[in-house]
Amino acid sequence: MSWRDPSRRAALALIAAAALAGCGFQPLHGGGGGDSLDGRVRLALPDGRLGHAMRDVLERRLGLPGPGADWVLTAGLDLSREGLAITEDSAITRYVLRAEAPWVLEGPGGETLEGRARAMSAYSADGSLYASRSARRDAEARVAAELAERISTEVAARLATGGIPKAAQAE
Repeated sequence: MSWRDPSRRAALALIAAAALAGCGFQPLHGGGGGDSLDGRVRLALPDGRLGHAMRDVLERRLGLPGPGADWVLTAGLDLSREGLAITEDSAITRYVLRAEAPWVLEGPGGETLEGRARAMSAYSADGSLYASRSARRDAEARVAAELAERISTEVAARLATGGIPKAAQAE
């Protein structure tokens, strides 16, 4: 028998699933974490193309805000570009983009959760002007999407572990 045998792979998958279930494993996005906010979060994000890229990812992960959206997620976006590869004649042929997004999630009872997401990407700028601009825009969109993924993952993880302080109870 080889590992390519479907019955052997199925048995191995069953054993692995049983082991995970026995240790208390729960999928992060399968209940109790980010799902508890599904459709309950209004987004306050930067305007423009990059804010729209962040919004697309966050709405996909947190759900479209419904009429009962009682949480507000506010995020900023700081983007910097740095030359990474410089030729002998001082022409920059590769850039690295670094981005930070400070964010705050505010709940209906005054609960707050805050953090800072970071991401980076690089692009080549040694082609034509159009190709360089297109590569830069693509890299910016990738960075914005990555920031939104990191924000939603951190929110879900912290909610799943009870990471929101109850400000309303402290009063």
